[in-house]
Amino acid sequence: MATIVDAHAHIGSWPTIKESERCVRESMKRYGVSFSLISDCDCSEYPSFERFPPHKVSQESGLIRTLRFVRGDPKRRGAAVWVNPHNETVTPRLCDLIAKNRKFIFALKVHPYESHLRVTSPKLKPYLKLAREFGLPILVHTAADRYSDVKYLGDLARGNPDLKFVAAHLQLCSDNEDGIKELARTANLYADTAWVDMKKAKRVLLSVGEDRIMFGTDNPIDGIDTLGNPMYRSYFKNRLRLPNRLYENLMFKNAIRLYRLPLKAE
Repeated sequence: MATIVDAHAHIGSWPTIKESERCVRESMKRYGVSFSLISDCDCSEYPSFERFPPHKVSQESGLIRTLRFVRGDPKRRGAAVWVNPHNETVTPRLCDLIAKNRKFIFALKVHPYESHLRVTSPKLKPYLKLAREFGLPILVHTAADRYSDVKYLGDLARGNPDLKFVAAHLQLCSDNEDGIKELARTANLYADTAWVDMKKAKRVLLSVGEDRIMFGTDNPIDGIDTLGNPMYRSYFKNRLRLPNRLYENLMFKNAIRLYRLPLKAE
């Protein structure tokens, strides 16, 4: 298979932006990743990384930094706009940045845990409007915690059927069963495989829909060899021996179609 899309990657201060950018470039080359969708973790409003103070990097500054990186190789990298709904809102400058750089931008990224805010909060409404205006899917961190539970994302998605949402991690720190249930009952909710066992991804493909989950990794959250984790090696090697159609949908076609990436899905 010639194409692999990583629909969930980052830059951030690990220990520097330049270092994380190098990790993305080198790991993509090492593991044959064709395209990565990237957001800036340093925008986290209440960072879980111990050494960073709250609300260090604005959503606009983070987007500028991400765009600088993806413009260096736009055929292989795209931007997701990390947004800060707790302490910021949609501004004319943010809209202008997106409008002028729309060809490099493919999603909004919301991290409820690091914003200390559930997606059902009224503070998300301006960002839903922003997603509509620019036709952007919304990638949302989901996990078994008081802010990020996938059930809140399911409620939001069912209340906004004209938008597309992606449950990153399919409910991290869990057995993923609640995430699968939310996908099954919510037509406009999708998922990525960041820290998701391939057996669970296969269940989604077979029991929910062939178009409902896509490969994503959190690269390079664990450094240069994040993609060398045995969990991700299973995907690269197709250890479950998925039929070609399902495997290609999982590894690149679903992401290309959902995010409208500048790659061929066929």
